[in-house]
Amino acid sequence: MSKARASAEDLVRRGVLVHVPPALRSYTSGRDEVLLEASDLASLLDLLDSAFPGLRDRIAEETGGPRRYVNVFVNDEQVRGPLSEARLAPGDVVHILPSVAGG
Repeated sequence: MSKARASAEDLVRRGVLVHVPPALRSYTSGRDEVLLEASDLASLLDLLDSAFPGLRDRIAEETGGPRRYVNVFVNDEQVRGPLSEARLAPGDVVHILPSVAGG
């Protein structure tokens, strides 16, 4: 008896889906989404950096918060404080959005 493959929807329910913006896809070999298991944003960034070296430094400051010109959202809520305080649960979706400036 063969085991059925998990659907994409089932996989997303078990992990945290990270949407990678075009500006950072050179770090992820062009991948626009990454699925990981983490309990907070700081741990998630550690996992991202292990898989895609240099990515964390483009998103977070050494102090633990998001970089000044990067917005991080968990589901629909913007993370403004330390990333380690932003809790994650299976099924959450993280969006990383570089700010756009112009005049």
